[in-house]
Amino acid sequence: MLLRCVVSRTDNAAIRILALIILATEACSQSCVGRCGRSESGATCQCGSNCAIYSNCCTDYNDICLSCKDRCGERYLKAKPCQCNSKCQRYRNCCSDYGILCKGARQPGGGRGNSVTASQLRILSENLLNLDSGGAMIPINAQGKASSSNTQDMAAEPLIGSVPASVLNWETTRLMQQLLDNYEPQASIREVINSQEQSEEDNFLNALMATAVMQEAEKFLKDKRLLSGSLRSKLKEIWFTQYKRAGRNIGSSGFEHVFVGELKGGKVSGFHNWLNFRKEEQDGDLDYKGYMKRVSLNGKGEIIKLRFVWLNEEKPVGSVFVGTTPELEIALYTVCFIVMPDANCPVQLAGHKFAIQTWTYDSRGKPVIGSAYPNI
Repeated sequence: MLLRCVVSRTDNAAIRILALIILATEACSQSCVGRCGRSESGATCQCGSNCAIYSNCCTDYNDICLSCKDRCGERYLKAKPCQCNSKCQRYRNCCSDYGILCKGARQPGGGRGNSVTASQLRILSENLLNLDSGGAMIPINAQGKASSSNTQDMAAEPLIGSVPASVLNWETTRLMQQLLDNYEPQASIREVINSQEQSEEDNFLNALMATAVMQEAEKFLKDKRLLSGSLRSKLKEIWFTQYKRAGRNIGSSGFEHVFVGELKGGKVSGFHNWLNFRKEEQDGDLDYKGYMKRVSLNGKGEIIKLRFVWLNEEKPVGSVFVGTTPELEIALYTVCFIVMPDANCPVQLAGHKFAIQTWTYDSRGKPVIGSAYPNI
């Protein structure tokens, strides 16, 4: 139960009132009520955005400062670690439960409501993992722990070790690897997709839709009346439509951003998949710097929050699925993009609750994927 930093007037003696004030003050110093976003020297515990880094957050920090409970529509306060108003989508700093508490899941026909609940999304994601027969725990050399603010290299060796051929030869994994060299790293450089690359995209989409994972995702979306046509057509549209992300040239797509990675404004943008991470490590173009957090997926891969440098540009913090199949990742991202775009979508894998964050890009009036990643 959260402490309430309020002292009521009573008919007791002055000494009683004073004692209550002292007790309430002590309680306040151990709670984040009214303190979110503030770092206070000498406080028993902290509620500023850096408290997680220094491991000195108050015990109710997550419940008070990282949730939208009783906060929906409040004014935008830059100091707070996450926001609960419409501006948070623009600045990409919504609290993880903003979509559920303040927006609700998408209703059939494009409206908003609770036609798809958090519980249904978590059940679906666990079902997708159970149906997936291609994921594996591949050799990982996590090494030292890093942070987004510490530039020290905490990992002298590569992250990903020798991967069994059986994993790399899984049909969708094999076909995704053919796509990795189809893109220019700089988001501002115009992309030209030739006939061979177009064929590689089509083969990959066909293989995805042949899996039980993608078929289950399609069934879920159609049962909820959120998809009228084929899921394959939808995948082609939202993942492979080319658009402008930087400059005047059409040089980006949702697939490139999420699964291959891009360079934009002197920083690494996107890059949330292990296959290109492995390739770039082997090519000597990526330097892994250490990890912040790991989540195991019960023998079918894991999720790692980490720091790395790619093509001499830095990614201070990012999250990467490792060892998982393309169909599992794309199914999770696609469902969350359709059901709850521009928000943290609640999912669950191997008993671990976390969120999938998606962002929309408007391409000539059509919403396509701007970004998608696991938020652990």
